[in-house]
Amino acid sequence: MEITTLENIRIDYITEILNQSFSDYIVPFQLTSQQLEYKIFTENIRLDLSLGVFYSGKLVGFMLHALNHTGEKLVAYNAATGVIPDFRGQGLVGKMYNYLIPKLRDLDVDHMVLEVIVGNQRAIRAYEKMNYRVNRTLDCFKGCFESDKKSSFLSIKQVENFKWDDFISFWSIKPSWQNSITTLEKSKDKITILCAYLEDELAGYIIYNAQTKRIQQIAVPTIHRRKGIATQLINAMTQSTGSKELYALNIDNSSSESTGFFKSLSFENNVSQLEMIKNI
Repeated sequence: MEITTLENIRIDYITEILNQSFSDYIVPFQLTSQQLEYKIFTENIRLDLSLGVFYSGKLVGFMLHALNHTGEKLVAYNAATGVIPDFRGQGLVGKMYNYLIPKLRDLDVDHMVLEVIVGNQRAIRAYEKMNYRVNRTLDCFKGCFESDKKSSFLSIKQVENFKWDDFISFWSIKPSWQNSITTLEKSKDKITILCAYLEDELAGYIIYNAQTKRIQQIAVPTIHRRKGIATQLINAMTQSTGSKELYALNIDNSSSESTGFFKSLSFENNVSQLEMIKNI
């Protein structure tokens, strides 16, 4: 067995092994090479900090890691970990961590973050043995929204640039890595930003990917909640995309307002994940 970084490994080969590793996963997960390249770019995945286990020259396991500053702390994000079925149960993930941790310490990384699906007890126990602890639960929703073409009491406008100072002031919960400011800034060519105005006052926003039908962020300031603004923003999204089908991933379960909103639209909480943290 040999462990090495992945910066010199072809993306299509990594994709092939990723798909083999997740072929029997608790939730189906498959990517194309183009989708993996986009994930690597937008999530700031560092292939020099991403590892592969090779057996007789064949890639049999891998870990993809991203690196970003969160406030003043440098944080590593485990974007994907997989081992092909024939090589499971051999402690390969632990061996990759033993290889990686000294590299992260040399970079002054404060902690690591990952997400694991609720119900995947084998993975959860394995991460707990590596001193990961649960930080929060993230709920994922999917549903169909029937758009309403009636006139709105709001003015909803598409904007080109993020208004982060305003947007952040609306937050009650912190976005997960995939919905973070850094990721969205790097996804700008693929996403749409809609802002809702009451007269001249910004009263909410939604950021979404029209291709994947995924809501990346949606927020309304406290003083304007329960007025139907978020629903009108989703209505505008569905009219723009022409699709009733919508997804919202990794919503902090501690926010009953956020999860309750999607449930009020009859969206299904189809998957939940544990966000886990490990101090370096």
